[in-house]
Amino acid sequence: MKKILTLALSVISLLAYEMVPAKIKTLSVEKSYSGDIYAKNQVMVATRLMGYIKKMNVEEGDVVHKGDVLFVVDPSDIYSMINQARAGVMQAQNGLLMAKLAYADAQKDYDRFKNLYEKGAVSQRTFDKMKLNMQLRSSQIKLAQAMLDQAKAGLQRALDQKKYAKVVSPIDGVVVRKMTKIAEMAIPGHPVVILADLNSIQARAFVKEGDVKELKKGQKATVYVGAVNKNIPSQVSSIIPSADPATHSYLVKFKLSDKTDLLPGMYAKIYVNVGNTKEVVIPYNALTSRGGIVGVFVDDNNKAKFVAVDVVSQDNNEVAVKGINSGDKVIILPPANLVDGMSLN
Repeated sequence: MKKILTLALSVISLLAYEMVPAKIKTLSVEKSYSGDIYAKNQVMVATRLMGYIKKMNVEEGDVVHKGDVLFVVDPSDIYSMINQARAGVMQAQNGLLMAKLAYADAQKDYDRFKNLYEKGAVSQRTFDKMKLNMQLRSSQIKLAQAMLDQAKAGLQRALDQKKYAKVVSPIDGVVVRKMTKIAEMAIPGHPVVILADLNSIQARAFVKEGDVKELKKGQKATVYVGAVNKNIPSQVSSIIPSADPATHSYLVKFKLSDKTDLLPGMYAKIYVNVGNTKEVVIPYNALTSRGGIVGVFVDDNNKAKFVAVDVVSQDNNEVAVKGINSGDKVIILPPANLVDGMSLN
């Protein structure tokens, strides 16, 4: 008798189906795009000094910081310029010294002839010659001083050139290209290294023409970068109003709230919320399949009815579907032997 009672309870439990009504829920509409991380600004680093590249401290892909030495230009020519400039300073100093000595002699002659002139021992003309000679020697001192100042300025320029032999990074960035190799000539104004500015990091993606009308500047987005396993809050920074003629897609750029550890070229998945929609949602575990068709069983006057559905989206344990109406009672975890038309009593 006990075994019969246990069996009867088991049969009742198998026939007790759990059902919940489908409901309407407001869901956000999200579009996703494949993109990448890139640097908006690039800096072309050149030398102010002509010479051969003596040392190259970076390779393409290296991350550098402001002040890091990128490359060194052979300073041999600079030292030759410095030595010539120093010789010019010494020559100008000697010229100034000779001018001062000549002025001192002219000053003595002027003083002596002034006394003689006042006593009437020499003529006005002779005295005027001594006075003119002293004025000439004075102007020669000024000229020699100007030449010395010019020579010192030339030396300082030559010394300043020495510091240009070591070229440092002007920014925090990553080396994206080397234009010159060791032992090749570096020419002023011609870039040797190209850097991508890490402070200008952004994300970008090509958006198909059917979606671009749903995007606007300032719109919120989320950028997922798998290389650093980060979801980064972002927003649309610009939409380039010119489509790629081959793909008919538009370039959209996104401003990132966090640029830490990001490098140009990293793959990014970009998610943009383009609005809201009302959909019928059911528990995920109400889904089943029959004959390869995804659907749910609903209560149709106490009988099971299999209804094929299209899954629109999933949010945790709920799925939005099309094919049933709000209020329809769906069976949770329908057993494999449940078939269309079976009684639910």
